[in-house]
Amino acid sequence: MELDVLKRILAIVLVGGVLAPLAWPASREYEIKAAFIYNFLRYIEWPSNKSAYTVGILGEDPFDGGLEQFQRKPLAGKTISVRAIKTAKEARGLDVVFISSTEADKLDGTLAALKGTPVLTISDLPSFVDHGGQIGFTAERNRIRFIVNTEALAAADLKASSNLLKLAILKGS
Repeated sequence: MELDVLKRILAIVLVGGVLAPLAWPASREYEIKAAFIYNFLRYIEWPSNKSAYTVGILGEDPFDGGLEQFQRKPLAGKTISVRAIKTAKEARGLDVVFISSTEADKLDGTLAALKGTPVLTISDLPSFVDHGGQIGFTAERNRIRFIVNTEALAAADLKASSNLLKLAILKGS
């Protein structure tokens, strides 16, 4: 049943514009990525059961405030708060951090600072998962896809549902 729900959500995202050429306005591209991030919350398991999710954006906000819509859409009875952060140290207490392209020159240091913490790292920086990030967005045949680094997830004590992994490009064991 859970796989059917995920397939429906992804079908809506795909029909809603992912198949369009990658020359979308940035806002449309990031609307789609925001929808993915919202659903990642549903299919990732953290080591402790919290009553709320906290999502941070490290660096310049490419979503143009679009992730703030999460705050109006609780997920499985859990509230979601979104905030801008300036350092990897601030990200350590969050559940999810999106690392913006403006942080590319600090990527290795940021990932090193978060290593071993139960913080889901997401970015659309090229080769993000090769540097130890957990979920990276990529464009493939004019579609937005996501790559999951299973080793990085395990190192952070995070678990992705098998339904999520079936839809991902997998990196790691």
